[in-house]
Amino acid sequence: MIVSDKPNPFKVLGLGTDVSNADIVKKLELLSDLAPTDEEILLYRWAVEQLITCPLTRLQYELFEVPHARYEDPEWEKFARVHRRNPVSMDALVKDVPDPGIEDFDMANLIGLFLDGLLEIPEVDIAPAVERSPFDPDMGLPPLEVRDVIFG
Repeated sequence: MIVSDKPNPFKVLGLGTDVSNADIVKKLELLSDLAPTDEEILLYRWAVEQLITCPLTRLQYELFEVPHARYEDPEWEKFARVHRRNPVSMDALVKDVPDPGIEDFDMANLIGLFLDGLLEIPEVDIAPAVERSPFDPDMGLPPLEVRDVIFG
């Protein structure tokens, strides 16, 4: 049976839906050795249990898994290794640019925007206050007021 509060076991293990039970067990051993916490080890064991113990449960997870999902992409990993460093030096770009000064800003427009924001009246939506009113008109009596409680 699919457990809704946990992710798909194929995603947890980083495996495709076409793997054998032996490959699932090998992946569990590898991930368990590398897992930093006991919680992750328990999650990996849960995932393996879901896929190996009951073929019907595994079939359900296979049906709900994204088709052709690949959690390990060797092409992307190769690209990331080749282009790990940024080819542009930020220090070289900033070297000839002076620091911004007060003359770089149009103060009249900035003050105008600030004042417009202060003078703008926000729209008020009273619908939530009306919908969540403590007074229920179906009851017939208005709610108690302070003077009703004090003076009876």
